Amino acid sequence: MKGFVIALFSLVILSGLAGLVTWRIVGAPDRSIPCDPENLPADHVCLSTIREWPEEGILWVDARPRAEWEKNGVQGSVLVNDVEEWFELEPEFMMQMMGHPRPKVVVYCNQEGCGSSKYVANQLRERHAMALGFEVHVLQGGIKALLAEKIN
Repeated sequence: MKGFVIALFSLVILSGLAGLVTWRIVGAPDRSIPCDPENLPADHVCLSTIREWPEEGILWVDARPRAEWEKNGVQGSVLVNDVEEWFELEPEFMMQMMGHPRPKVVVYCNQEGCGSSKYVANQLRERHAMALGFEVHVLQGGIKALLAEKIN
């Protein structure tokens, strides 16, 4: 039994050292969400592209449920989703729009392919974009792209 414990302990130590050496040589793993601007659906945008825009010209719209928005939504974002009533959420969106001269609106939800962000983006385009003169984009990768950026 004593030999087994020593062998197990040695294996754990050697594995840890190998992992540490690998991390020091190669670096931390890349957890970013891959995004190729050339192959995106219409009106979708990569986080790397958004980072090239002036920050004060972006209005983030969270299309997730309220509890998730409150938990880890983008600071300064506004909640507009397909779960709650539009007439309850639209006034806050409109107030935020009045504070941004012709911004780019970026809608995000939980992940890539999330139907909520596409639905919300289409609704904002149809209801307000033309009259108020703003662009609406869907963030490729959703909140996961934003969270992965914080990790890296």
